[in-house]
Amino acid sequence: MHISLIGMSNIGKSHWARRLAAESGYERVDCDTLVEKMLGDELAKLGYKGIHDVAKWMGQPFDPQYPDTSRKYLACERAVMLNIIERLRSDPYKPLVIDTTGSVIYSGEDVTEQLKALTRVVYFCASERHVAKLFERYIANPKPVIWGDSFQPLPGEVPAETLKRCYPNLLAYRAERYGAMAHIGVSFEQHKAPHTTWIKLMAEGQQITA
Repeated sequence: MHISLIGMSNIGKSHWARRLAAESGYERVDCDTLVEKMLGDELAKLGYKGIHDVAKWMGQPFDPQYPDTSRKYLACERAVMLNIIERLRSDPYKPLVIDTTGSVIYSGEDVTEQLKALTRVVYFCASERHVAKLFERYIANPKPVIWGDSFQPLPGEVPAETLKRCYPNLLAYRAERYGAMAHIGVSFEQHKAPHTTWIKLMAEGQQITA
């Protein structure tokens, strides 16, 4: 059984992907790193390197370069996901855990539908408290993200005001899309528990209660 882990950035996907790789024999596929590698030439033009510099390169939704950089980023992410899907189809017996990016939901319905058909998709749900922390962290230090259609400035509104007003809408939209894509939703308390057993049960192909 292949597994895909989805959810907000910094929710714990990489932590659990590494645990699955270490404890249950899965091979971890790190989508962030694969996208960053594909963007390597673009990053190098500006002296950037590494996944953290991808955000600097992309910029904010109000920056002049954002339409172009976000389009290029999503094109790379889609290409990465299509390559992974091809791998899942060609070698179905080697168990993979797909450590997706927070923006996988924007990679195309064909991609998300195939990922759901070929893997068991596990959504790490964010608690209200965690969402509040994400909002506070973002407002204090806005990190470039894929906004889709969630960034909608009002007349006369300065960018900082738009970010503050629209970011909760972005989080709510993403939560809805993650939930629709997933086979299983794991509560924040469950996937943050230090000795949780859900990951072992899932790796063994057993049904779990979210």
